[in-house]
Amino acid sequence: MLAAVLHFVRDFDVSWRLLRAVNAAMLLATLWLFLRALTEADGEDPNRAPRTFALTIALLFSGSAVITAGWFANVFDASALLLIAVALRLLLRGRALTAGVILGVAFFCKETTALALPFLLMLFAARRITFRQLLRAGIPAAVFGAVYFFIRSKIVPFGSAGDVHGFSPGELLPTLAHLAESFWRQTLKGNGPGVLGFVWLTLSLAALRKTRLIGATVLFLLATGLIYWGMFGEYQRGILMHHLDFAGRLYLIPAALLLFLLALERQTLAIGILCLPIVLGGYTTWRDHARFQRTYKRIYRTAATAQQKPLLVHFPTKPLEDTVRGIRIGDFPTSPVKVDPVTGRLSY
Repeated sequence: MLAAVLHFVRDFDVSWRLLRAVNAAMLLATLWLFLRALTEADGEDPNRAPRTFALTIALLFSGSAVITAGWFANVFDASALLLIAVALRLLLRGRALTAGVILGVAFFCKETTALALPFLLMLFAARRITFRQLLRAGIPAAVFGAVYFFIRSKIVPFGSAGDVHGFSPGELLPTLAHLAESFWRQTLKGNGPGVLGFVWLTLSLAALRKTRLIGATVLFLLATGLIYWGMFGEYQRGILMHHLDFAGRLYLIPAALLLFLLALERQTLAIGILCLPIVLGGYTTWRDHARFQRTYKRIYRTAATAQQKPLLVHFPTKPLEDTVRGIRIGDFPTSPVKVDPVTGRLSY
């Protein structure tokens, strides 16, 4: 899709917006599937409208949704979540085997699809599916997942220099703590963990009420921490031009699944309360990502009028060689243009 769009639509201002629109469309399709699944699960429920509204706000105005719709590389997360949503709707309609195959295919979009397996346990604990359905969906999904991870290990061995996972023992507890604190804000912006973040997560667990369902959800959260081991080791600490500007994507699948479960359990009030940290986190992500993008737009404008090509820009954190626009970004201390990583402003 990337190659086709960039080949046929040569204007970057159009092509990248088109690609991001694909991500947005997949998020909207996911929401529609979740809402259809809720309608079929609830039957005639006169109080469904407020829950539908709260779930819509929580899914579409979160930091994870904002960055997924605002950065095309999150096509992996958006497509995996869409396939998971298709599978869940089929599963709740009794088509467990087909659902399992689709979950297995989703592994090839994003390996975070592995979270769908503990989520099946959560549905079983909530008595939404039977043990037989759990096996009929889980086994084919696990088989496809095993094939994916086998292929993956041949290309990028686990724990190797090319792997995004370091699996350092010292990073496990910080990963779990920071994930728990930031789960509903869906951002690592700030100087460190705050108490409120843990309160929001505790509230969502308490809203599930059933002991075995809460236990299954805790296992789901632990699995999330293991999958993202080493990716939540630091906070952004006021730096605008930072790779954590894109961290919202990490929450997309786990947060969407937990919200869907809360909706299945008819916890409208809990979802409504969680909309507070979710929307605030979504606004922060939107604001800073817009600033981030404006910095690059200013660089492009400067390059367009520069007499010497390529234009050298000092910003060692994120090297880039743009042969189309004639820009080289990297460790160039004597270059005519520098990026302030805190504010994103350019100095000449």
